[in-house]
Amino acid sequence: MKTKFLYIITVFLMLSSCESVVEDLNEDPNNFNDTSLSLILNHAILNVVSVAESDMARYATIFTDQFMGVDRQYGTLNGYSVTQSNFDEHWEDLYQRGITQAQIAKQKAIEANNTAAEGQALILEGYYFAEAALLFGDVPFSEVNNPEIADPVYESQTTVLNGAINLIQEGISKASSISAANNVFSTNSSWGQIGNALLARYYLAQKEYGLANQAAKDANFSSNSDDWSINHSPANFGENLFWQFEVEQRGDYLKVAAPGEDDNPPNFSYMLELLDVNHPNYKGNSKTTEAARYSYYADGESINTTDGFAAQTASFPVVSFEEMQLIIAETEILANSDNGAAIDALNLVRANNVTKYPGSQYDPYVESDFTDTEDLHIEILKEKFCSVIGVPTFHDTNRTQNLIGTTIKNSTQTTIPQRFLYPLTESSSNANAPEVIGLYVPTAVNN
Repeated sequence: MKTKFLYIITVFLMLSSCESVVEDLNEDPNNFNDTSLSLILNHAILNVVSVAESDMARYATIFTDQFMGVDRQYGTLNGYSVTQSNFDEHWEDLYQRGITQAQIAKQKAIEANNTAAEGQALILEGYYFAEAALLFGDVPFSEVNNPEIADPVYESQTTVLNGAINLIQEGISKASSISAANNVFSTNSSWGQIGNALLARYYLAQKEYGLANQAAKDANFSSNSDDWSINHSPANFGENLFWQFEVEQRGDYLKVAAPGEDDNPPNFSYMLELLDVNHPNYKGNSKTTEAARYSYYADGESINTTDGFAAQTASFPVVSFEEMQLIIAETEILANSDNGAAIDALNLVRANNVTKYPGSQYDPYVESDFTDTEDLHIEILKEKFCSVIGVPTFHDTNRTQNLIGTTIKNSTQTTIPQRFLYPLTESSSNANAPEVIGLYVPTAVNN
């Protein structure tokens, strides 16, 4: 099931040209066979919403136990019971609606000698390829949309990630100073900053910690105004997608806690445990109170759809100030062995939290607040777990082999899911599709 967000309907026919005495005889002037660069590019931009805030994000929050699947299909999903067909639309969002549209926009921009648009399309193409590789492992890359190849080969996860990074770097070189704000996203950032923020995420995923540190600094996110945030409004299909899902489509499927039975209390998600002052896993301390952030996410057992995370008009960041500063914090430890610099970056997020969650307490940390470097590392990861919702947290949890100890919700398993399954549509249509790899087999970057 998939939430819709202002989809612009476009039809694209990729035709090979031929000469014939009957050429154009059967053309219908009412059927489109082309569209403008601006419309194609806007579609590629808009489709980011489907990857970052829709089904893929909800699956990721359930797998990492930021949220809980409670009812019907989502109750089953909460125990990691999935089939290939669960991922059909995810693949379509990444490839047909994402990569294909970005590639068409790129080609049109080249033909129009529009360097700025070409750069944006390259960054988007890199984004879609990188997310596909991180979620599925080995995926098609260099042969995608080659009209002479019916069944593109699957290339290694690292090859695709490096290729995606090259696309983003080329895009930065062509669109660096162009504002990344548009009718889909609000931000003070340029496309160059957004590109560097994505590079930071993908270098981190590959454990290239020094490169991730530099890319996050180059992104230069100084506040939440630099976030690449999806705009939302009260207009029909313009609302926050978590709000749409909970209020209009599948009420009570996705929650922050599962209802208790008889005299048993509700079963909280791990994220809510970290934010609940009465829970043994509470991450607060003498310098930290999390009550306001708890209320930002939770309304009883439900996600806060009134004035919090999933409010009707609440924006959703695809990349954020918190993500960038916490990448800097973690990589200052892992690349530079600089705990002081790591704490400085963590404290920037904590200072921002005071404003973001009114009534909260986030006093600055000092090195003596931590018993050792691992203690500091875990604090950074827990802060990111409670700040960045969705797919990036799924990547983080598996990269660190669940260092923060989020709940494993299937009693027969020792890990959370490590990957998404190859979709049934791909297995049945591409002769080069590999055998289905199990949900708990780590991808190459996490081995």
